[in-house]
Amino acid sequence: MWERTLQDLIRGLRANKNDESKFISQAMDEIRREIKSKDMELKAGAVMKLSYLDMLGYDMNWASFHIVEVMSSPKIHLKSVGYLGAVQSFHEDTDVLMLTTNLLKKDLNSAPADVAVTLNGVSSIMTADLARDLSPDLLRMLNHSRPH
Repeated sequence: MWERTLQDLIRGLRANKNDESKFISQAMDEIRREIKSKDMELKAGAVMKLSYLDMLGYDMNWASFHIVEVMSSPKIHLKSVGYLGAVQSFHEDTDVLMLTTNLLKKDLNSAPADVAVTLNGVSSIMTADLARDLSPDLLRMLNHSRPH
């Protein structure tokens, strides 16, 4: 099966109304292969497709480690896809959430665009443990004289 974009997935869902479960099953198999790829663009595309399917009620919690990988991308457009996936799928009991502490600290001390994406994501995935670990960085940002 060839690599489909998010648009191809949506078109396929609309075209396969009668056999949607079979189409979703094939798409999920394809996404599982794509998300294990070393190519970060392909992996981010798989996370976007999973985010869309999550909005339709399909589970994407199995991909949490791969979402962290996309979050760690140095490219802002990929990083934002990773944070979107995290916002949609991470919960207080997500196993990899504690692995993100150092990544979040690094992103909070990066370029303003990275900080903006990180703050947006942190606002949805914050837990008590993350709050304890990130509060010094967040308080330092709140007390800083620069607006960025």
